[in-house]
Amino acid sequence: PHHPTGPSREIASHSADSASSSCDCIIRSIFSMPLSSQHKPLTSVNRQPCAHSRYSTNPLARIMSPISGKLDSDDGSVSSANAVLLKRTADFNGSSAHYRPRYSAEESSDTAYEKDRRHRLWMQRRTQVLRILSLVVFIFVAGVFTRVYLFFAGIGGDSDTRFWGLWKNPISLIKQTNRAITDSNGFFDVPDYEWKKIKDETRLIIDVQDDVGADSLYLLSESGADIHSNEWWIDNWKANFKCQNKVSIGGKSLCDPTRIISMAEVKAKLKPRAVKKRREDQKKQCIVYVSGGRAIEFEQQFLDFMVARMVEFHPEHAGSYPMPCEVHVFSPDSHEIPASREGLFVHKWGFRPSNKESMGLSTKNDATTIAFKTLEETITELGHSGKVSILALDCESCEWDIYQDILALDEPIHQVLMQMHGTPYIANDLFKAMQEGGYVIFNRVKESSGQGEVYDYSWLKMAPSFFNWKI
Repeated sequence: PHHPTGPSREIASHSADSASSSCDCIIRSIFSMPLSSQHKPLTSVNRQPCAHSRYSTNPLARIMSPISGKLDSDDGSVSSANAVLLKRTADFNGSSAHYRPRYSAEESSDTAYEKDRRHRLWMQRRTQVLRILSLVVFIFVAGVFTRVYLFFAGIGGDSDTRFWGLWKNPISLIKQTNRAITDSNGFFDVPDYEWKKIKDETRLIIDVQDDVGADSLYLLSESGADIHSNEWWIDNWKANFKCQNKVSIGGKSLCDPTRIISMAEVKAKLKPRAVKKRREDQKKQCIVYVSGGRAIEFEQQFLDFMVARMVEFHPEHAGSYPMPCEVHVFSPDSHEIPASREGLFVHKWGFRPSNKESMGLSTKNDATTIAFKTLEETITELGHSGKVSILALDCESCEWDIYQDILALDEPIHQVLMQMHGTPYIANDLFKAMQEGGYVIFNRVKESSGQGEVYDYSWLKMAPSFFNWKI
């Protein structure tokens, strides 16, 4: 390879030494800055110059000096390139140029320190305020989304109520019971979100029944209904409504009888009476009709239940507070007449369907008496229009006809308890008619009987709005 000689070699050597010396100068300048005891910024006076000498007072600079390698010779003489560099360094140090100190005197004063402290404190407080504002904004946005969800999820009353109540407390929306009260004619007082779940379950069961009823229709042929009755009952017309406070009384299931009693008390505006005054002197708004089957057991247990509730509601008036409900037992057989009791009334006739007039007369000892009356005739005669809350009926297969009389009443009966016998080919007609009349099934129990298929059903009357699944 070609090696430069003469002036070219001297120039190349001078350039390399200059670059190396510049790097060494910067490094040694950094390590040679002493710290004062007061930790004040350095000025141009106490800053060490960048000198390329082996006699530097800074030990780190002496350690770093071998990096240049060729600055000084072994005998202490200075090469021509180093002489030029030292001359330039001396000229620079002697000139008017100064290094800018890290902090000026003004910047390191007490005033500047206090100003910097206040600035940092203000920045810290600003950060805290921004965090609080961010949290408030997050809570506000979460509240808006919660209200929007409640609105579109159908929680909190009808559309108008939910729209204007959108910016109210979400808890108040959740606790609203407007829909339950409207759909149940004032009987249920549960939160709307819970009521919506109950309605959805009822809708699902009704939809399934529509499909099952169509598939099992062949089991109800006029000639083979009784033969295939067991198969038909297994899949058809199960309970489609959930009553949370279902109570069994006298072998029958009632939906929240406590609510029935309290509502009757409010409607009648009953007040404590004198002990000697008869209960029936005050008008009653709750009438219970019981006929057939275990009527005696049912009326006794219902009266016991009502007495216990009245003692619980009004302990200070125990024994003097009037019963809000009356129990009327209809029994054409004299041996089934129960013992006399307050709140109990016995009538010596039974119920018959309006389309079977032949059941209305009874002949005994050459005397013709009326042994059966229609439901409408009974209500009109006793003046109980709009007051019958419960009908417990066991009339040995007359239920397949009498249901039409129940649905034809001007004022509906709130709860209907009927025992179903056998499986006639018109069985679907009864259940479909009851459903179209606004009744839901909250209980179905199979009775152990040797007379074929026997089921106890309990229906509850709902308002037409209940079956509007879009609400």
